[in-house]
Amino acid sequence: MDRGLPFSVNRDDCRPLLAQVCDGLRSAITGGFYRPGDMLPSYRELAPMLGVSRIVTQAALRRMADEGLVESRPRIGSVVRDRNEKLCRGHVVFLCPEGDENYAQTVIAGVLRDRLSEAGYRFTQACLPQVSPGRYDFSHLEAALSQSTDLIVTMFARRHILAHLARRGVPYAVFGEYEKVPSAAVGGTWLNFNLAAEDFAAACAARGVREVVEFCCYAECDAEPALRKSGIGVRRIRVRPDESEGGLLGVVRCGMKVFGRLIERKRLARDAVYFFADNYLARGALMALSYAGLRSPEDVRIATFANRRLGPVYPRNLSRMEFDAHHAGGVLAAAALEYFRTGKYPENSVVGSVWVDGETMGELVVSR
Repeated sequence: MDRGLPFSVNRDDCRPLLAQVCDGLRSAITGGFYRPGDMLPSYRELAPMLGVSRIVTQAALRRMADEGLVESRPRIGSVVRDRNEKLCRGHVVFLCPEGDENYAQTVIAGVLRDRLSEAGYRFTQACLPQVSPGRYDFSHLEAALSQSTDLIVTMFARRHILAHLARRGVPYAVFGEYEKVPSAAVGGTWLNFNLAAEDFAAACAARGVREVVEFCCYAECDAEPALRKSGIGVRRIRVRPDESEGGLLGVVRCGMKVFGRLIERKRLARDAVYFFADNYLARGALMALSYAGLRSPEDVRIATFANRRLGPVYPRNLSRMEFDAHHAGGVLAAAALEYFRTGKYPENSVVGSVWVDGETMGELVVSR
């Protein structure tokens, strides 16, 4: 019998559609509209009932299973579980202050979810929309905390989020770009995108590079300190992508335009290396290079930041500072499990980039 739904989706709500559907299903289950043993509508049935895509309803039902509220039974569907039943060994909430376009964040969350679920822990991912510069909406977090929570892991060290967590009093760890763990946190894993910067500088020195021209649009990756320490000049070009073109597409187009102008003006120096501190920025620059009929390293020497398994892609093996999000997710999961096992978060937990000495910076200089 069709009972309808006790909630609807509001297109004027600032929260993402997935968050609204998850919040509605969660409230319907915890509020008693659906009782233990009841079967929820399938994702195919939910989509037209709520006016959203099947992708959204499928993800929402999967999240209800991740949170332990329903059990997904083959050929039956999503069945509400008894809340008095011992569901798991603990509950971890993963906070994400960025959107789904962040590749590393998406991969890390997936690995963390899989490893914790295998070990018997319930996993909830809560996205925090930014309502104004530096300030976030915590409604999704508060909905997740309606269940008993043993640990919160927050991605990136955002000041507003850390202050909120400190007031909330739930144990939390930070996974982000910092060196000193916040005093209120149980621990942290340092996300150091510049871990390979010294190896990059050594590779430049070994090739007689006099200057590195660094293109950057975000602050995560910056090889300048390591390069200057090695006696190599650095010229930074900070670019501002046009966000109206779409987040990642805007970065790609920006790289293509900025590097294309240098090529048109014939301002490329053979004794320099052009380093792109963002892999999407590098994609655009490589497009401009190909369009101009130029090659690397024959015509210009190039290095880039890259996400492993994502690119950018070039016919030659790119010289790059490479970040492996799958490995980072595994390190983060191991740290969380050690915290549950020992009561202490591991010290000196660090993940970051590694240097891949590719072909696009040219040959090594042979001393005579």
